[in-house]
Amino acid sequence: MTLQKRSVPLDGMRAVAIIAIIFYHLMPHVLPGGYLAVNFFFVLTGFFITSSVIEEYAQRGKLAYKRYLSKRFHRLFLPLLWMLIVVTTYITLFQRDLLLNLRPWLLSSLGMVNNWWQISVGGSYFEQFYVQSPFMHLWFLSIVSQFYVIWPLIVLLLLALYKNKRIILYAAIGLSLFSALAMAMLYVPGEDASRVYYGTDTRLFSFMIGSALSVVWPLERLDEPVPKHIGRRLTLAGLLSYAVIGAMFSGMLDSQTFTYRGGMYLNSIIIGVAVVLTAHPATTVSRLMRFKPIQWLGRRSFLLYLWYYPVISLYQAKVVDTSIDPARHILIQLALIFSLSEIGYQIFEKGSLNLPFTLSWRPSEAIARIKTLGSRRLTEHLREKIIVIIGICSLLIALTGFAQAQPGKNAEVQQLREQIAASQTKMEEMNRDDSIRSRAINNIEGLERQTVLFAHDADITFIGDSVLLSVADQLVTIFGRAVVDGAVSRQLYQTSAVITALEKRGQLHDTVVVFLGSNGTFTQKQMETFVEQVGTSRNLFFLTTNVPRIWKDSVNEQLKLAESKHSNVHILDWDAYSSEHDEWLLEDQVHPNPTGAQQLALFVAEEIYRELNDENGSN
Repeated sequence: MTLQKRSVPLDGMRAVAIIAIIFYHLMPHVLPGGYLAVNFFFVLTGFFITSSVIEEYAQRGKLAYKRYLSKRFHRLFLPLLWMLIVVTTYITLFQRDLLLNLRPWLLSSLGMVNNWWQISVGGSYFEQFYVQSPFMHLWFLSIVSQFYVIWPLIVLLLLALYKNKRIILYAAIGLSLFSALAMAMLYVPGEDASRVYYGTDTRLFSFMIGSALSVVWPLERLDEPVPKHIGRRLTLAGLLSYAVIGAMFSGMLDSQTFTYRGGMYLNSIIIGVAVVLTAHPATTVSRLMRFKPIQWLGRRSFLLYLWYYPVISLYQAKVVDTSIDPARHILIQLALIFSLSEIGYQIFEKGSLNLPFTLSWRPSEAIARIKTLGSRRLTEHLREKIIVIIGICSLLIALTGFAQAQPGKNAEVQQLREQIAASQTKMEEMNRDDSIRSRAINNIEGLERQTVLFAHDADITFIGDSVLLSVADQLVTIFGRAVVDGAVSRQLYQTSAVITALEKRGQLHDTVVVFLGSNGTFTQKQMETFVEQVGTSRNLFFLTTNVPRIWKDSVNEQLKLAESKHSNVHILDWDAYSSEHDEWLLEDQVHPNPTGAQQLALFVAEEIYRELNDENGSN
């Protein structure tokens, strides 16, 4: 049985992985650990590359390295190149603001060093609203490509020196531990984790786990029949491994320290176990993964990965407000992703259209194909001719965009980023050292005197994301004793450790105000857990979100549901209050500008004063 035939059920694993990745970006509250799904691809890549090198070395005593690289990069490079051309053409024609810094994005992606370039410029995988390139996801292909180039050479060297493939096992285990340790040491709790998420050195362990498995349990061993009772045990173990992976996808957050200090390593090990048990023909899991719709997705997983992020980022940037009829927007994005992926699959995988630079990257073959098409009568191969003309026009437009692209930074985004970073630092210092707070009670324009006096002496804790940090200065001016704890891209289900830390420091006051929901919605269970942890004895105020994204209505509905179920929960309807004031918001339609920040702070003060005084029976 060939390596390809033995790997058929593993295509099903690729289907599971790509669906998890897509939904992590579309609906992160549903699958907050969906980012872990790339480990499926890393483990499988390590497994198959090591298996193929060992197998060829055993048969021939060498590896046709040039042929190996050509085969691997042919499948990666040509679809990647055309995706970059199509997306750059679209940007040049319709979203020219994204031409900013386009060149390094393209060059680093084509040079297969995108992950290291993003690290060098401080790129973040986890930020939601700062301007993102539609090519941000290509860090993944860069890591895979680097592995393709370097690891086979190491395997060949070890086999030549030691003549025993078990040395690959020892090397893989050692490198996996080194990589996991590097991730643990380089990760700084509380800071953006993109450095360790993007790094080849800190993600190598997943590849190495797959490589080790290829030695311990090579695919050819799976041809051996096993007794039925062993098959049942393997099936049970396989189902259990997927259950654990599912639990990790549901609960292992990208903000948790455990994730980077052992969690991802554990996740990759369990995925490795699932790989073996899925590949084994005696298991029910293996049979399930052969189901045709799953196979259809798995065979297109690479092209789905290429297209999912450009579609999502460009669609949301163009439409801006996807909060109205969110299901429709999700379906449109999915339809675009699957359609573009299927077109790519038919062209690059099936060879349905013999077009230049789709089946080979050799210029001579492409020119020969163009000449052949040109020599035919006008009506012959008309479809191919039209596609070639469109392709040439797209290439010219993309090259124009590439030439026009300028380096630099988006001034508004950079200003917001610096303001939020400075605000976060200031709030942390203020929370540590109460003496730096202003003790003066000043009149606040827009607030009555009794509201000013109440707010100045109120013990209030604010918990939130970048929206909170963008108005923190105005809030602490009004609420003189306030504790402000904010973090960029924070979501409600990531706050357990935050609440615990605040309570431990004695800074979780009797009134808690929450600015969360801009980065994604949450489930009823997640809300109930939050309310329970804060405590029903505390007054809990939630700011409704005005975020123009598919999860807006879901967030605000969950807030209203919590208010109806808990007497201590109150809603501050910022969404309704700001609905007619686009001039209060920055271009992203989420973060307030200076005028909006002032209005938001006044609104919060007035509403809390009114609510708490009504509760106390006064006017």
